[in-house]
Amino acid sequence: MDDNHSHNSLYGKTPLYQLFVSLLIVLGAGILLFIVFLVAGIFIFDADLEVLENPSVAVGEKDIAFLRYILISQQISFFIVPAIIILNKLKPVHQTDLMDMKMPQINEVVLIIVLAFCIFPITSFTGELNSTIHLPDWLSGVGRWMIEKEDNAARLLDTIMTPDTFWAMILNVLMIAVLPAIGEELIFRGVFQKILSNLFMSGHLAIWVTAFLFSAIHFQFFGFVPRFILGLVFGYLFFWSGTLWLPVISHFVNNAVPVIGACIYGWDKVNAPSDIPLWKQMIVLPLPVLISIVILLYFRNKSKKDAELSMNQSQLLNS
Repeated sequence: MDDNHSHNSLYGKTPLYQLFVSLLIVLGAGILLFIVFLVAGIFIFDADLEVLENPSVAVGEKDIAFLRYILISQQISFFIVPAIIILNKLKPVHQTDLMDMKMPQINEVVLIIVLAFCIFPITSFTGELNSTIHLPDWLSGVGRWMIEKEDNAARLLDTIMTPDTFWAMILNVLMIAVLPAIGEELIFRGVFQKILSNLFMSGHLAIWVTAFLFSAIHFQFFGFVPRFILGLVFGYLFFWSGTLWLPVISHFVNNAVPVIGACIYGWDKVNAPSDIPLWKQMIVLPLPVLISIVILLYFRNKSKKDAELSMNQSQLLNS
């Protein structure tokens, strides 16, 4: 039997089977591992679980440390560990390294950083528009649930962002920027976008569906649109570059800048709604949108050129 198709490998299986098993791994391994982390955290921090339901009751350093521990545990349990397991099962047995992790060039990294900063005004503008959306009366119960989720997430951020010391900032960057950038890109772009691309026979449809799932899984519905836009950007960066490092870097910058800003200027100022009217934001919005499009087109064109070069080399070898 071919070693590449061993019984415990997902390599060579149908996309539907890969998707089903991947979801089982995420849920099974994620829940099991998180329970272990949670039980250990309760004993280590002598924690009161009430702080998970209402983070604003966390008044001591021990409570804040427990909240940070839980957030880190979630990333490890539901994203990083399942992604590593699945990616190892998706690759051929004889392949030792993870797929899609080739290092980008320096100029590409610079472009990604510029792109990340151009996206800030776009997501800020769309976020303000998103927050004005009101559900119809017959969905008022859902609306109240959404507001409750948003408020809980806001209280959590207010609690962990309040300490403005340098070491608190480093820990927050690790927790909010480094781990999510790696874990979420591995699982959403590295696993599900690739599987859905094969399932739908369309890379573009897979990107849009994955971006929708990426935004929905955060359960912050009044920020759904800007996070969906981020998911599209991350998805196309991976689709056109062939490396997960570019969406990881973009994701990291998007999350890290507010964390660092909170340490320098204070979370209240960073998190405060923009006092610039939407019409004024619209005036300056075309410039970052144009720069973002130009950078994305660069990666699309580079992808086409690389594909043509690879095809020409293949034809020369076969001739």
